[in-house]
Parts: sequence; C-alpha cells; structure tokens
Amino acid sequence: MEQFALPNPQRDCIPRFYMKPVKNEFESEKQGRDIYNDVEFVEIIIPGDKNCIVDERVKDHHRQRWAGQYSAFKAGQEAPVEGTPIEEWAPISASQALELKSVHVRTVEHLAGLSDAQLAKAVPMGGYALREKAQAWLKQAEGSQPLNEAMQQIAKLQEQIEELKRNGNGGVAA
Repeated sequence: MEQFALPNPQRDCIPRFYMKPVKNEFESEKQGRDIYNDVEFVEIIIPGDKNCIVDERVKDHHRQRWAGQYSAFKAGQEAPVEGTPIEEWAPISASQALELKSVHVRTVEHLAGLSDAQLAKAVPMGGYALREKAQAWLKQAEGSQPLNEAMQQIAKLQEQIEELKRNGNGGVAA
C-alpha cells in the first residue's frame, strides 16, 4: 500500500498567473457605476487531477515560491516548463500526450511523480506501466548526464579548432 506524501510545491504544482477584473465596491458606490480593477491571480494546478485547482489572489508567498513563473508573467511571456514536455517524449503517441495534458500532466517528470491515486484518476488503463517507463527513462537520462556534458565539451573544442583554422591556423602547423 502506498503511503500518502505531500506534494513537492516546486515540482508537483503548476502555477498559472493571470490578471482578473475585480469589482471595486468602494469606488463603484462612490461613482454610482461599476468600477473594476485588474488584480493578479494565480491558478494552482495539481498534475493528474483535473478537479483540484486552487484559484486565488497572488500573495507574496506565491511570488517567492514560483519566482521564475511570476517573472515570466510580469514580462508578458509564457511560464517556462521545467522538465521534458510530455509531447516530446518519444515512447508515447500524440493522442496519449493530449490525454495526459488534459489532466495537467505536462512533463515526463510530472508523470513519473504521480501517486497511485493520481495515476488511477489520470490514466486508468496502463497508467502504472507508463509511470514506470517514465521513471526508468528519467533514471537513464540522469545516468547519461556525464556523457552529454563530455559530448558538449567535445563540440565546443571542435568549434574552437575550426575557428583557429579559419583565422590562419592560430600558429598551429598544418
């Protein structure tokens, strides 16, 4: 039996900051007509559960908790996705990716981190195998990190060699 674990607020929640018009009761009464102010709101989504969405005014703790997403919102940009987008993960079909996104599973990391209860709601058929595949893929990707870094270093060195060749061999004999 799986033990219940509290969600990791950085990884397990998806914040969506937006502006919402809110009626200013004081000014409306004072001016005799409806007056609205644009107010910052945040919609907090739990991946795997399309019914668990919190929608509230932005507070300082929201700005601090999701500083990157909030900065993107203030700059008029889309919030960065942290992790591998689910639609770019090769082991699943486009239709599976759309189904997962419909229940707010946007990254492979979200899928790998779903609890049994969330998985039963989000992907009732074959969900456990899909989650295990995501976990194995992430573990493999983590293990190949040193190789990826070495390949990037080799590519940089090759670019430097080509640059030296273009600039008269840089003092290197041909």
